[in-house]
Amino acid sequence: MIEKTQTLIVISEGKSFTEEPYAFLFLNTQPRNLEQVQQQLQSIPKVLSADTVFGPYDVICAVRASDKDDLKQLVSQIQKEVQYIQGTVTAIVASLY
Repeated sequence: MIEKTQTLIVISEGKSFTEEPYAFLFLNTQPRNLEQVQQQLQSIPKVLSADTVFGPYDVICAVRASDKDDLKQLVSQIQKEVQYIQGTVTAIVASLY
């Protein structure tokens, strides 16, 4: 049974990804920083895609990782290296379990 849904509308697509993501990061930033955040994210090798969206978040980012520890390090790297991120929510893709 579906208990909750959210709709995100893509306003600026990042690169397409060909491998299945390990997780999705939902990021918040200021509207004036959307393009910079998207470009900085896409320069990180483990980021598969970074799309700016309308909805409760500003950017949705697909990432690859080998395990939860690798994901934790990647999220930490993103928070340190990508300027203007104000908050993150991480969702691990369920098909991995």
